Amino acid sequence: MTEPRRLLAHVVFGVLIVADTPANAQWFTATTAPAQNWVSLASSADGLRLTAVASYGGIYLSTNSGASWTAATTVESGPEPERPWTGVASSADGSRLVAVANFNPIFSSTNGGITWTQSGPATTWASVASSSDGTKVFAADHDMGQIYMSGDGGISWKPTGAPNRQWRSMAVSADGTRLAAGTDFGTSYNDGPLIYTTTNSGDTWTVTSAPGKPWQAIASSADGSKLAAGAYGGLIYLSSDSGMTWRPANVPALRWGGIASSMDGSRLVAAAWEGEVYLSSDSGQTWSKANGPVASWQTVACSADGVRLFAGIWDSWEGGIYAAQLPPILSISPSNGGTVISWPSPATGYALQQSSNLGQGKWQPVPAAPSLVRGQNQIMIPSTNENCAFRLVKIELTQ
Repeated sequence: MTEPRRLLAHVVFGVLIVADTPANAQWFTATTAPAQNWVSLASSADGLRLTAVASYGGIYLSTNSGASWTAATTVESGPEPERPWTGVASSADGSRLVAVANFNPIFSSTNGGITWTQSGPATTWASVASSSDGTKVFAADHDMGQIYMSGDGGISWKPTGAPNRQWRSMAVSADGTRLAAGTDFGTSYNDGPLIYTTTNSGDTWTVTSAPGKPWQAIASSADGSKLAAGAYGGLIYLSSDSGMTWRPANVPALRWGGIASSMDGSRLVAAAWEGEVYLSSDSGQTWSKANGPVASWQTVACSADGVRLFAGIWDSWEGGIYAAQLPPILSISPSNGGTVISWPSPATGYALQQSSNLGQGKWQPVPAAPSLVRGQNQIMIPSTNENCAFRLVKIELTQ
């Protein structure tokens, strides 16, 4: 139960209940993905469509949150080569994909990975990022190279105004205008790791005040204001002002492999090579360990609301891709003539219930159907003079 909130002339309580206990809701369980050296995961906004790439492995696709996977084909004929994949990114609907493999031109797909085309330079690619509509995509060269940009979904590519660096990680806002990119140690002692940002899709870049760490992973909120960056052999650092200032998170110094963020930046998931996956539901202020196997976690992804989580292990013998589902956050806010109850729209399979007496535990379905407003399921509750409690309940589907 959340803290009581006084709204209008009455008190409303927000209660969040799911079928599983809170501990079980944070369990990472194995999907059917094969054992590979998984290096990068991408998720659609609803968490249903997943794309995963493995180092000297393949591209794998799922349309059901990892319940089943199919191997993608990037060649017109013959066996699919085991490419040195390093990164993959997805549009919000999962239809547009972009993936990079060392020494290969950039791969892109407009049909959810059914077919692929190649364009752009072939170099030592480190990472790739995509706007929510998949039209603006970016690829970073790790070998003292450039960051490249495509404004047509990967058909054509051009260098941005970024300096030549050992680029290692990258994140982009939903509209493709704001980017944060991290570097590794360069070819000289003076060329230390940095985080750069841009507000104009890469035309100009600014060095941030982030400390000199090898920035293995970066995640961004949809508007680009909230950033989380993980150092390989260091801490996670947080920014709430688009990278102008940074502060360390209360996590151990580990070899962070991947970080993913919810659309609003409130929920974060981070994977460490030392065998742990960490979760935060308050924009990185506090963290907890997820339940799952101790393994060489390398990459993570999440749905737009941060409810559906995915993590990949670097292990071609025993590794796999794991999934977890957290309860969505129920929000309560006053409005003219009533109270608005809302929860993220990507969190499907939940029903809103209400009770006027928590002590008796009698819950009834809220009769009104939710409306979709700015990515939120919203229901207007008319004002009354009575206390009322609300909860979300996971709907268990039967075959």
